[in-house]
Amino acid sequence: MDYTRYILTLIWMMQLWACSRGGVSIVGQTDRPAPVFPDYDGVMVPCNIAPLNLSLLETGEYHLTIIGADNKIDVRSEDGAFDIPLKAWRRLLASCMDGEITMRVSRKAPEGWTAYRDIRVRVSSEAIDPYLAYRKIPPYEQWNRMGLYQRHLESFEETPIFENKMTDYGCVNCHTFNRRQPDTFLFHSRAKAPGTAYINNGIVTKLNTRTEETRGNMQYPYWHPSGRYVAASVNSTWESYYYHSDDRVEVFDTESDVFVYDMEKNEVFGSDLLASAQAYETFPTFSPDGRSLYFCTAEAVDSVAYHIEKLKYSLCRVDFDAETGTIGTKADTLFNARREDMSISHPRISPDGRWMVVCLTRYGNFPVNHKDADLHIIDLGTGAMRPLEGANSELADSYHSWGGNSHWMVFSSRRIDGYYSRPYITYIDDQGTASKPFLLPQHNPAKFYNDQMMSYNLPELIEDRVKASQRKIALTLKNQKGADMVFRKKAD
Repeated sequence: MDYTRYILTLIWMMQLWACSRGGVSIVGQTDRPAPVFPDYDGVMVPCNIAPLNLSLLETGEYHLTIIGADNKIDVRSEDGAFDIPLKAWRRLLASCMDGEITMRVSRKAPEGWTAYRDIRVRVSSEAIDPYLAYRKIPPYEQWNRMGLYQRHLESFEETPIFENKMTDYGCVNCHTFNRRQPDTFLFHSRAKAPGTAYINNGIVTKLNTRTEETRGNMQYPYWHPSGRYVAASVNSTWESYYYHSDDRVEVFDTESDVFVYDMEKNEVFGSDLLASAQAYETFPTFSPDGRSLYFCTAEAVDSVAYHIEKLKYSLCRVDFDAETGTIGTKADTLFNARREDMSISHPRISPDGRWMVVCLTRYGNFPVNHKDADLHIIDLGTGAMRPLEGANSELADSYHSWGGNSHWMVFSSRRIDGYYSRPYITYIDDQGTASKPFLLPQHNPAKFYNDQMMSYNLPELIEDRVKASQRKIALTLKNQKGADMVFRKKAD
């Protein structure tokens, strides 16, 4: 027998078998990281996330093998990217819950296929809320083309909630959902169709939230867990550009107060603690039990545009009684800006009431424009605060929101290029430690994020798809006078 011919035939048959199954025969290994984007090595993902597609950063012929507990997926690169089949990905994740998958990228060379260092991804059995809502807007507040959108996190489907082309390209902003419920939310519209759109189980109501006493419309709103109240600030907001600072754009308030809106009575009420002429109050947040109202406050600054570094916000808390609709008479300070020489913003509490995540910067209350902006976590049982180190980067990490299980959290980050905010997802464990965050998956992520010249603003996790009619919202905002809010006078 010709053993040489036999061995060569056997090798050929094995290669043919491998190719028939979509795999490749790897002959070499390098410790170099694979030339791909994004960086998914070491991240933790929920068991229901869309495929972690990869884009190639170098030319050549590449192959991806994803290895699970008892199955694998082989993917050839197409147009510079690995597009992982959705059904196969879901089966693989289901078999690896609370385990790990390996993503192995290899490159074809004259001597054969050489594998790069493995990409290892942990898979949590805890699912994330299936939808993410956000506003997409060009950088630096150029709101001529923008909208509210929702992304199905289990696939790549993105659909509009409301686009500003429906109301002659006026600004739409500050959306908020009642406990992540897609059927109850509101947002404010400006310019040619001014008013606050309140959507409740398909019914659209236009609210005129400006009163003589409040001097402004509802901004930065947050729902009370009962669904009856919405706390919101009214702000006089300005923008300045600085040639001498790394943070070239600054957005700031010259006055702001916090009020509470009683959605049942169509009333607005406040407190001297939340509306002081000597301070700027903003970013209200109710506790999950509804008994506390948190807000940020800064001492008023003269000519703030020229003394922006003096604008530093503290974090305070007051009692709130939902049955009587009354605000407490004493404010507790949780974070003192003067003592800490830092500024705090965007307090957001986990649904189980254990943790609060905030954003810290050297000054100001618009951290998305601050390169030094970082997320910090507060243990509400002890009051201890520390950086959320696993999630932070060297560029702006800012607005964040919690998922329903008090573990998954999404936030905005400019870590890729310093210009555009993109959504990142992290897991917060029982000790308040963040896993390495991962970028929201896309079909061809490098091409998508390079071509998408929009920032993802105010990402909010929600429990299901928003089904409200864009047309109905637009017609209500454009054609109806709206319901005027009445300011509740203080008792004598």
